[in-house]
Amino acid sequence: MKINITLLLVMIFLTSMTAQVVINEYSASNLTKYVDQFDKTEDWIELYNSGSSAVDLSGWHLSDKESKPEKWEIPDGVVIGANDHMVFLCSGRDQVFKSGSNSPAEYHTNFKLSQTTSGETLILSDPSAEVMQSIPYETTLIESDIIENFGNLRIDLVETSRIRVTDGADDWMLTTSPSFNQSNNGSPVYSGYTETPTIDLEAGFYEGTQSVTITNNESNSVLKYTTDGTNVKEDSPEYTGAFEVTENTVIKARS
Repeated sequence: MKINITLLLVMIFLTSMTAQVVINEYSASNLTKYVDQFDKTEDWIELYNSGSSAVDLSGWHLSDKESKPEKWEIPDGVVIGANDHMVFLCSGRDQVFKSGSNSPAEYHTNFKLSQTTSGETLILSDPSAEVMQSIPYETTLIESDIIENFGNLRIDLVETSRIRVTDGADDWMLTTSPSFNQSNNGSPVYSGYTETPTIDLEAGFYEGTQSVTITNNESNSVLKYTTDGTNVKEDSPEYTGAFEVTENTVIKARS
C-alpha cells in the first residue's frame, strides 16, 4: 500500500511540473519585433512556465501539424525558468545559433508558420510524445490599410500576435503589440479582425468630381479614413457618409 501511495504522489508531481508549461503567444506576422542573428524577422512561438520551479524542456517537441506532433525536438539542455518565457523562431532552419558566451541562444524550428494555410494546429508535446498543448492556429494576419491611390495600390503593414490574457490563462486574444519573450499582462487586446472596408470607387483615372462611398459590414466598429495619404490613426476623421474628390487623392480607410 505504501508503494502505491508513493508512486501516485510521484505521478501527480510529474504531471504538475509538465502541465505548468504552455504555449503563451505566437505570431505569423513578425515585421520588426525581433530581428534574428541571420538578419531575418521570422515568425515565432512563445512558451511560458507558470510554475514556481524551472522545467527541463530537453526532448520536448513543437509542431504545426496534428499528424506530426514530434515534428521538431527541443534540443538537450534547454531549461525554462520559473515564471519565465522562452521563444522559438519558426524559421525552418532547424538549428541552434549562439553568437557569444554571454548571448542567449536562438532556437530555430524546422517549420514555418503560414499567413494563409488553414487547418494548422500548434502542438507542444513532452518527451514521451504526450500532447501537452494543442492550439488551433488562427492566422495572425499582416494587417493592411485599404489604400486607393488612383492608378496605384500600396499596403501598410501592421504586425500582430495572438496571446493568452493574462500569461498562462485560458482566453486567447489578438494584439497589435506583440510581447516577444515578455509578459502579456497589460497588452492591448482585441477579439479579432474586423472585415475589410470597401471603397466603391476603383483605382483609376476619372474626369470631373467623383463621389466616394466607403462601406463596412461591422455594425459595432468605427470607420475612419484619410484623404492625404497618411496612415489612419485614432484621431483621423470618422466616416459619416459619401464625400467628393476633385483632384488626385490617396484614400485610406480602416475600421
